[in-house]
Amino acid sequence: MSLDDYFGIEVNFLTGRFVATCHNDRRQPEWPPHPARLFSALVATWAEADEPDGAGRTALEWLESQAPPAIAAPQAVPRSVVSHFVPVNDASVLSRSWYERKAIGVSELLLQLDGELAAAGGEITNNAVQIERRLQQAKAVDAQVSHPGNTNPSSALAMLPDHRGKQGRFYPSVTLDDARVSFLWDVPAPSDVEKTLDRLLQRVTRLGHASSLVSCRSITHRSNSMVETSDKGSRLRGVRRGQVAELERHFVRHEGFRPRSLPYTDVRCRTVAVEASESEATIKPNTVGQWTIFEFEAGSRFLPATRTVEVASAMRAAIFHYAPDPIPEELSGHLENGRPSVAPHVAFIPLPNAAWHAHADGRLLGIAVSMPDTASGSAGRALYRAIGNWEKDVGRNSLKLTFGARGEVRLARCRGPAKLVSLRQGVWSTASHTWVSCAPVALPRHPGRLGACSAAARAKAWACAESSVALACQHVGLPKPTSVEVSLSPLVKGALPCGRFPAFCQKGQSGQPIRRQLLHASVTFDQPVAGPLMLGAGRFCGLGLMRPVHQENPVTRDSPDG
Repeated sequence: MSLDDYFGIEVNFLTGRFVATCHNDRRQPEWPPHPARLFSALVATWAEADEPDGAGRTALEWLESQAPPAIAAPQAVPRSVVSHFVPVNDASVLSRSWYERKAIGVSELLLQLDGELAAAGGEITNNAVQIERRLQQAKAVDAQVSHPGNTNPSSALAMLPDHRGKQGRFYPSVTLDDARVSFLWDVPAPSDVEKTLDRLLQRVTRLGHASSLVSCRSITHRSNSMVETSDKGSRLRGVRRGQVAELERHFVRHEGFRPRSLPYTDVRCRTVAVEASESEATIKPNTVGQWTIFEFEAGSRFLPATRTVEVASAMRAAIFHYAPDPIPEELSGHLENGRPSVAPHVAFIPLPNAAWHAHADGRLLGIAVSMPDTASGSAGRALYRAIGNWEKDVGRNSLKLTFGARGEVRLARCRGPAKLVSLRQGVWSTASHTWVSCAPVALPRHPGRLGACSAAARAKAWACAESSVALACQHVGLPKPTSVEVSLSPLVKGALPCGRFPAFCQKGQSGQPIRRQLLHASVTFDQPVAGPLMLGAGRFCGLGLMRPVHQENPVTRDSPDG
């Protein structure tokens, strides 16, 4: 480790969700994860070993003595909190009055034991041992429950599910744009400490609720790679010197099953963004821009991705109907003489349910109107004025796109983070070396007959198709990819085969229509590329929409349908 490298911990949420309750409001989720929660997970992992090693304790004590970390966390969208009523676990066949007397006695002994331990600083005294014996005797109810024939029938009936008391439970959670969260300290860790902590991190399986499965690792970062945001930091639960010993004292009291609270100290943690190193500098295409996202109403999410161009054309017509005259070139995509503009302009991008999860089905969930970063202020004002005029004319919640006999779709502008993951711009913008198409790419030049009779002609046509995809990458300002793979079949779950899409034609220079070849594509670059990324001749109407591929999301190949 060089003198410029500093210590960090990366937590990867494997399910894309973090389920944890805010410590001061049971109905609210915790975000970002508090440093005290991460530290407690590390201590619990270390203590679960048959013989906790001294090196682990030394590493944890080093970590607890550091200043509060900075946190690099993605945007998170809270899920709606629903109460779940569950039967009380400690129902018995004994009478309620007997149970209440027994519970009061046990509670009094617990209070005495806690008071004795607190007065002795956590040490086990003779008085504590005697109280513990009385407590075990009070808990011994085998004699009372071993003769069910003597039980009052009404008490026995109370044990059945329909009669048992129920208590409300809440499981607040957040859904993440990016599954990774980093805790960053501005201090290098000694090599032995870093190795020990990394071994502990590899054994951490959850953070928060048992459903919040994680994988963790130690990382190094450079101090100049951290870019502090404008906020002054959030007050979170942190740790201080002696945290390991404090957690051990708490465990003596609750023994892993009694109610407990997490010891912590109130700290202020910075929120930062982490820039890539020079060797991994992120490059961006000219399709990068600010999205305005419209979500289809639940009853309107029936359109398959094969209607991408149709939906984009309807959205374009609706926006242009309310746009001020004359429509700027960066909004219309055409010059004054009617010829296509060569500069980046506004794109209309239907967003399909295409991803790596089992529920991806290829339906369109919404549409994004993408204003490129290179556009002028006048173009942006014209776009937002058109959207505002549309909402003012028909009502904010009454927007719809009509397709004549082919039906209509109702939509509304997202005014905050979208609940559906595929409608969040961050999902389509994360930097990655590899990108895969969710809607087929309309090749900028025809490759020839992909199904030619001779093997040589077919190979030439497919090679030409790969070159055409590489050319499409260069058209949007990216370098030539290191590898290109093309296919008539989808490469990600939820994407649809190219054969299902209607023919896509554009007017050529001679005025005659040109039919573009549609192919799915996977492209890989030697540097990470940030999105959103759209490739090909149909990139302004939703074709060629690419999704970043990460290590946990391998490219898949589905067999052609039909």
